[in-house]
Amino acid sequence: MISKSKIIQQPKNIKDVITIQPDVYYDNRGENIETFSTKTYKELLRSKNKKSPKFIVDSVSFSRKYTIRGLHGDHETYKLVQCLKGAIYVVVLDLREDSPTYKQHDAFYINDKNRHQLLIPPGCVNGHLCLSDECIFHYKLSKEYVPIDKQLSITWNDPEYNIFWPVSYSNLILSDRDRG
Repeated sequence: MISKSKIIQQPKNIKDVITIQPDVYYDNRGENIETFSTKTYKELLRSKNKKSPKFIVDSVSFSRKYTIRGLHGDHETYKLVQCLKGAIYVVVLDLREDSPTYKQHDAFYINDKNRHQLLIPPGCVNGHLCLSDECIFHYKLSKEYVPIDKQLSITWNDPEYNIFWPVSYSNLILSDRDRG
């Protein structure tokens, strides 16, 4: 079977962030989604003159409505992120000092209906907000998980970046780390 996965959006504000629509097969039983294929992603990214990272770790977070996780990342790891269940608002912030989009951010709505994936390059941090009663957020990493003390970390409401989050801030659920 030939994959129909495709790049549907080059970055809006951030250089090198790519939105991908994976191949989804629907029938009377439901759906089957090809969430990743080394061959398909090499071909997709080659078509945009990008090199496909080798992913070595998969991780999943489960969140309740109004939970914000992040903004975290590092200088070495590519991330391929997607929402397996629910609806998520994802923010990506460019912290690469040599990037033309340094200190700019972008936001994306991804959910279990549109099935969009985001390829996030090293040097960018990301965070997400669960918009539905519960969310399952999946990410593939090109490196082993970087220890917290070696990560890039920005508080979700850092005034320097003025990031919009589409909820009342009084409802937010945050970890101690993400509280700032």
